[in-house]
Amino acid sequence: MGPFRVVRPADMLVVDIALVNLRFDGGRLVRREPAAPTLIVVGLPPQHVMEEIPQNPDPAAGPLRSVKAFASEASQLVFSVPPEVDSLSLSLASLLDWERLVPMTVPVVQPGATPPTGLPGSVLEFPTRLLLTYDEPVTWVCPSEPRNPDGRTGLWHALLSSERGGEALLRALGRADGRASVPSRFPLSAADLEDLVILTSRAELIDTAGAPIVLPSAPLRAEQFIATPLGASAHLHGAWDKADPSVGPRLEAIGRHRPEVAAYDHITGLGRDQFVRVVIRGFLSTGHPALLVSEFKRRFVAHRDNGIVAYLRQEDRIVLREPEVSYGESTGFPHQAREMPFRALRVTDRVTPLLKPAWPPKPADRPEAQPEARQPFWVELESGGDHQFTLLGTDHEGRQVSFTTPLVFVPDSKAGDVDALESLYASAETKEKGRLDRPLGGQVMAMAQPPADAPGSTSHAVGRLSFAMSRKVAGGEHPLAGTLVVSGAEVRVPALEPFTPKAGEVPVVFNAVYRDHGMAAHPARAYLDLVDAIGLDFAAEKVGGLARPNAAVKVITSQAGVVPDVFEPDANGGVGAADITRIQKAFGAAKLLGFIDLSALVGPVLTQDLDRLRQLGDNEIQALLDAEGGTIPAPVLRVRDLADAQGRELRYVWKTKLVPPDPPPPGGTLLDVSDAVLTLDARTVVSKEAGEETSVEGRLRDIALEIAGVARVEIADLRFKAAPGNKPDVSASGLELKFLGELRFIDTLRSALPADAFGSGAFVDVQPSGIRTGYALAVPDVPLGVFALTNVCLKLELDIPFVPEKAISFRFSVSERQRPFNVTVTLFGGGGYFSMLVDAEKGIREAEGAIEFGGGAALNLGVASGGVTVMAGVRLEVRDGAVKVGGYLRCSGFLSVLGIVTVSVEFYLELTYEKHGNESVVRGRGTLTVSVKIAFFSKSVSLELERSFSGAPGDPTFVDCFDRETHWEDYCLSFDGDP
Repeated sequence: MGPFRVVRPADMLVVDIALVNLRFDGGRLVRREPAAPTLIVVGLPPQHVMEEIPQNPDPAAGPLRSVKAFASEASQLVFSVPPEVDSLSLSLASLLDWERLVPMTVPVVQPGATPPTGLPGSVLEFPTRLLLTYDEPVTWVCPSEPRNPDGRTGLWHALLSSERGGEALLRALGRADGRASVPSRFPLSAADLEDLVILTSRAELIDTAGAPIVLPSAPLRAEQFIATPLGASAHLHGAWDKADPSVGPRLEAIGRHRPEVAAYDHITGLGRDQFVRVVIRGFLSTGHPALLVSEFKRRFVAHRDNGIVAYLRQEDRIVLREPEVSYGESTGFPHQAREMPFRALRVTDRVTPLLKPAWPPKPADRPEAQPEARQPFWVELESGGDHQFTLLGTDHEGRQVSFTTPLVFVPDSKAGDVDALESLYASAETKEKGRLDRPLGGQVMAMAQPPADAPGSTSHAVGRLSFAMSRKVAGGEHPLAGTLVVSGAEVRVPALEPFTPKAGEVPVVFNAVYRDHGMAAHPARAYLDLVDAIGLDFAAEKVGGLARPNAAVKVITSQAGVVPDVFEPDANGGVGAADITRIQKAFGAAKLLGFIDLSALVGPVLTQDLDRLRQLGDNEIQALLDAEGGTIPAPVLRVRDLADAQGRELRYVWKTKLVPPDPPPPGGTLLDVSDAVLTLDARTVVSKEAGEETSVEGRLRDIALEIAGVARVEIADLRFKAAPGNKPDVSASGLELKFLGELRFIDTLRSALPADAFGSGAFVDVQPSGIRTGYALAVPDVPLGVFALTNVCLKLELDIPFVPEKAISFRFSVSERQRPFNVTVTLFGGGGYFSMLVDAEKGIREAEGAIEFGGGAALNLGVASGGVTVMAGVRLEVRDGAVKVGGYLRCSGFLSVLGIVTVSVEFYLELTYEKHGNESVVRGRGTLTVSVKIAFFSKSVSLELERSFSGAPGDPTFVDCFDRETHWEDYCLSFDGDP
């Protein structure tokens, strides 16, 4: 019998009824065919209305805005008339007597089975777009007549329960396809409905290889389900185990996603939602299993314009399932978790405050669109801003540090989508909000696993950690396709603080060799690199001026402290010898003797030399310092606690062989270091009682200084020692002076010097600006017959400044201008002096000398007496590039006759050459003076003459030598043609 509609206004009953295999024989409904199924099909009005969630969390506070709503379609109940019922009365009461009928379900179709045909089953659309049927026998109870026991007629309703009288079990057949998509702001998204179908339908899925996909399955439990003409009043709930992660790719291959719904609760009244809870299984980006709990509650509030309004409010929270996760070599980190300094992370937030809803993307507006899964999202608070999770990290030494950080929630279905995670962590918004840089406030933690023989050697006070997302390696145990790693940090390095104004927290990253191959692969057990190399700022007065090894340190090691970056990765991932370019870059600011570039004198670090950095305890360091051929290839900064635990000692130590620069600089080298060895050992002790005390020992062996090609000073051993409360002690031994080039003739004067010029007679003057050391020798007067040599003094002086503004200088002099030496041979005599000052930058700065010679004779005959004197001299002066050369001749004589007449004559001639830059001048001056004295009368006459000649400012230029009109063409043609 075709469907017909029954409407009973008294209790608002509206149903559509269709009869299958029943006919009316005039009095009752009887079977058409006794052996055929006999069914009563009941169509119910829509049982659910899906309402949009307002975007404003409190819409009652502002203008009232309508929300979108979508009603479900009609539900269908199918009842089978049992065989023992021969006929039915054609009355509404008989057709609504469902207790004696058998509710029909839709059978589960397993893979390979033939689906039944011709027998409809009961299908309830609840909630909207989800189609349900019975998972076990059920019963329906409904009143056949209106009920009004207290004078009020009750709404017609039908109660669903299990056949045993308890809660009914339901399963989802599928989603109601073929309809236009709806906006995403609804309690149940299309992805949630798809998950409910997968988790409750009991139908097996087949992968592309034809194998079944095993998924957790459990029916929905209906604690209450009452169908009414105005919609169902229901309470459904369900909970499911986690799907095996391995089924995710197999599901994606057939166009499905791994189900992520962990629990579902739904309470409605007359078809309108009162409470909906959807629990999504997922992870925090740290790998902690977590649940996203979304609750939708009907809220009744008083609106200022419209009275009482009711709307759905969404409340999202994240609940931690496992508060602690462990990290290790097999947990999927690209470098065996060396880029994650924590061995475990514990999240102390068991439940977050209310969060800003993160809606899944809206599916395409077409019926066949696949539901879009939820995407990873930053956990943000409803009140605004990121939620700061509190984490307790356990480092390599079991020490715990706490910090806060925003995290990403990753739905279970997106656990394998590393691109989504990386894009979130690399986005401009993430960097702008500072989500990746987390302050630690100076907490001490181990940045790497320390060696067994050096506990605590990798611990630092950390001011900041920077995080990044990295791809998990295949086979790792980490639940996500991406792992959260530490990409950088700001830490305190105590060894650097006494040497640099950049004391405090410095940015660091993990050393590449350590990260890729472990600490054992590095010769010095490095684990961190400074982002920017820091030059050590040694005060000159603290290192004696012998050397200022201001190397740029960059590598932080567990065994050798902080060292320059002299390590070159080899093809196998280890460390080999560094090239000279890297060495010179590391020592670019280092100085020797105040001004010599030390980087040009540091040789390459060989692979076998690097092995010495593997074990550098205090005993090993001292043994290398004492050994004749022992070296420490790179400067080492170390910090250790004092034995009495009353302070700390910082030690800087370096011992290296110097090598001549290759290629040599233009003009030759100042310093000969063919056999030189530089040693520096500085200790700074910081204690409560004494404060900070620094002691320094320096040594420079077997060096030679060649200054301006005129002098060579060879020093066998130059030492410096400074101790707290004492004057710096500088000593030198094995010093020898040699003259070179055109001044080699002066070298014969060295025989007058002692063999060791810096012996007991030497002077050493140590000042804050540098060291001045030398020797002065006064040669005794030498009388030998008619020969006499007097007033001779030999002096040499070496000045080693501490500051780079001044260069090392050397002065040698034979007597001085103020006290020249004197030489007489019979009636001839003379004298002179010589002084020369040269430095390493300008060469000859000052040079001056003079020599004077002449003779005199006197004659007395009684009647007449007289005398004559002739003197000549030459003087040379070179000062700051200006040259002055002069010579003179002075002749004088007198004659006296009987004391009455006296005549004297004096002749003086001087010639001077001066040069300043490109300008030169020659000056000549002559004077003749004649004096006559007769008795009481005297008269003197002088004649003077002076001339000067200026030279050209320089040589003529090329243009001056050619006439462009006549000579230039001839000049060019002279080069034309084949040679």
